[in-house]
Amino acid sequence: MALRAAMLLLCLVVAGTGGATSEIDSRWVVHDLTRQQARALASSSPATRAPARTAATWCGTPAQADLAPNALAGNPVHWVYAIPSDGADRFASYGSLMQTDAESIDAWWRAQDPLRAPRNDLASFSCGAQLDLTLFRLTQSGSQLSTVDARFSAITTSLMMRGFASRHTKYLVYYDGPVELDICGQGGSNSTGLGFAVVYVQACPGVPLNTTAAHELLHTLGAVSSSAPHNCPEPDDGHACDNLSDMMYPFGDQTPIDGLALDSGRDDYYGHAGAWFDTQDSPWLVQLDRQVPFALTVSGSGSVGADVPGLRCSQSCTTTWSAGTALELSATPATGTKLVGWSAGCPGRSTCKVVVEPGRSVSAVFAPATYRLAVAVTGRGSVRSSRPGIACPPRCSSLAPSYERIRLTPAAAKGWRFKQWSGACRGKGVCSVPMTSPTTARAVFVRASST
Repeated sequence: MALRAAMLLLCLVVAGTGGATSEIDSRWVVHDLTRQQARALASSSPATRAPARTAATWCGTPAQADLAPNALAGNPVHWVYAIPSDGADRFASYGSLMQTDAESIDAWWRAQDPLRAPRNDLASFSCGAQLDLTLFRLTQSGSQLSTVDARFSAITTSLMMRGFASRHTKYLVYYDGPVELDICGQGGSNSTGLGFAVVYVQACPGVPLNTTAAHELLHTLGAVSSSAPHNCPEPDDGHACDNLSDMMYPFGDQTPIDGLALDSGRDDYYGHAGAWFDTQDSPWLVQLDRQVPFALTVSGSGSVGADVPGLRCSQSCTTTWSAGTALELSATPATGTKLVGWSAGCPGRSTCKVVVEPGRSVSAVFAPATYRLAVAVTGRGSVRSSRPGIACPPRCSSLAPSYERIRLTPAAAKGWRFKQWSGACRGKGVCSVPMTSPTTARAVFVRASST
């Protein structure tokens, strides 16, 4: 699947004395730092660069798959630690670092906008809700992934082939392998919503990893539109060029995340008044001012899940969503059961499409796949059904599909007449039984001369 790559957050360790900005590819532009900065940063080798001291301790166990259901309902940002096939596994250190970065980005975002925060994919662990972290070892070696031309595509393709390809998810990847010093990360998404933000942890010594992560994540959310008034000219387009301290400025430095602004003028990509897309409205942000409960009632043996992560219920449950979230619910009956149907407002059999709104609720009803239908005959006559299996006499019992109406038609023998039904059927004509439970009916025939 081809991804439309966004511009990158870059820094450059300058070699030599030249001061001109240089291009390494038609898509990417490197930043020209001063030689003094370059020498200071060059003293830290990315191959041996260790994670900084962390403020949080991640207490989970890294999974090879995206755990479900998510602790926080809605379109998630799923974090991945990726290493080449021959790379050293430093997850023991980076797990807590990534948790710290996630918490710092969340705190920074809420400080910039008290009503929004990234919806990180969380799982419940012994110490509480923390990142659902994936440890992913690529099939390519470090040398095969050492150049920017192939690396982003190789990493994202490998993840998609392993099932990390949901259109409802943005994947934030910390890649711990050999890279160029000057490219801090890459980010992109496609028209379905699937997006990848890749942070190269061995690149750009001195540039905080959390600022690279936030920058690339914003790219996957749609920043910065070509319609933005301060969209940078080519080749830096896709960034905001009006403020050096803007998170979406095209070049990174040692500024900590608290020193950066989320759309400094609120006129380019976040909280603006223009007609172009506003990342403040992204479904991958928790809209704290628009949270509403969604009640799901489950009757019988089965479970209900949603295409958007965060709902998987085998009994009645209530989850919380941003108002306006569109869900497609799917039902999974237990063995020997089937979905009877959804509540009003959900046409269709196996799925139900619903928009989460205040007071909205949905019911799903499961039942045994079949119920036994037994028919008895008194006197001389027969009963035939609208489905094969009931032909009485002599065979008067059969399993019938549940919650499907079965028509029973009596037919008297010569010299006899049909008098009435008893049991589940009433009256003197054709009987229609709904099969909502095991059902027994009796057809009574009498001699034609009888009253």
